[in-house]
Amino acid sequence: MAVPRKRSTRPEIAVEFRDVSRRFMLYHERRNSFQDWFIGLVRPKGHAEVFWALRDISFTVGWGEALGVLGRNGAGKSTLLKLVTRILEPTSGEIVLNGDTHAMLELGAGFHPELSGRDNVFLNGSIYGHDRHSMAERIDAIVQFAELEQFIDTPVKHYSSGMFMRLGFAIAVHMDPEILVVDEVLAVGDANFQAKSHRALHQLKEQGTTILFVSHNAQQVRDFCDKAILLENGRLIDSGLVHDVVDHYERLLAGTSESLELMRMRVLDAQGRSTDVVNPGDDILIDTLLRVPDGGIPGDMLLGIDLYDQDGAHLFGRSSPVPTDLPLNAVDGGNLASARGRIQRLPVRSGKLHLVATLQHADDSEQVLGRSEAVLDVVPSGVSAERGLLHLDHDWQWKADGRVNQDEKGASS
Repeated sequence: MAVPRKRSTRPEIAVEFRDVSRRFMLYHERRNSFQDWFIGLVRPKGHAEVFWALRDISFTVGWGEALGVLGRNGAGKSTLLKLVTRILEPTSGEIVLNGDTHAMLELGAGFHPELSGRDNVFLNGSIYGHDRHSMAERIDAIVQFAELEQFIDTPVKHYSSGMFMRLGFAIAVHMDPEILVVDEVLAVGDANFQAKSHRALHQLKEQGTTILFVSHNAQQVRDFCDKAILLENGRLIDSGLVHDVVDHYERLLAGTSESLELMRMRVLDAQGRSTDVVNPGDDILIDTLLRVPDGGIPGDMLLGIDLYDQDGAHLFGRSSPVPTDLPLNAVDGGNLASARGRIQRLPVRSGKLHLVATLQHADDSEQVLGRSEAVLDVVPSGVSAERGLLHLDHDWQWKADGRVNQDEKGASS
């Protein structure tokens, strides 16, 4: 059963997905005549197939960040956006939204063809929760942005597709959105209007709007986004800095995934639940997923795990050979293998940690074949007498009258 959406207790987070999955039921039946259709109204539907559009998706987006959502057709991008905008509800997992969400999924959706452009602006404003007075303050800016001064009082059924979409875009960017979802809409209008659209989105981002940005144009994602996630067959196979994830996406499109591929890495708590917040001294699990080619796992691959603090200081790193006899799970898109490591009693007192998983050839440690990142927030629980970056197991002994009294001992889990 899906856990309902709620607001996060972490004010720096705008959007958070926690192990979110979405399932659909596909019914297979053929109706070749009106009689078949009529009978289908009273008899049970045909054979049902379970289809998971998304499986165990976890990520966070902070205020003012732009997250690129990448993936090939059918990867699950549209389902993810519909979950963010409440069009769909998750089958399982939890979605946390800390602000009002506005969507640019289908520009002009909700326009009434018989109403004028002006009337449709007020109608859309009411859908976004703005009263008539609030929209009256915005109408001139919207019309000017959409370049429709001459046609704003004309019924939109007479608009060209370009006019229709320009008006829809202008309304969306003038609604003061806190969280904005953008799906393949930046090809609106001519080159000048597209440039204006880009500037409008950059301005919203600078003002603190969080943006989820879907585009098949990898360069647009590189230029606009701070971070990105990559979906494949409904699974999150990569997340992290935008350039690294876009590089992975382009390799996927180029068909260079015939070798072993690092699909994703995520952090789990000691009970095996996905997390990005831990306490000092907690055990953490690092879970990685590999796609294995038909020829099996090569014998010269290394899986590396590196840990950095928020200033980029390298705290820890280790590379281990990938066993050639890992158990495989056959799924759509190939065979998958997983590996899990444990860091015991995390010796960090507070701050953000960056974990990086890399896949490399043993004889060429400079060439990174695959990369996945995760951010972990270490937050002390309660009042602590400790200072500094590190959390170390410790105890103190005091001597009095020749006797040793153990007075204080460092906490550990």
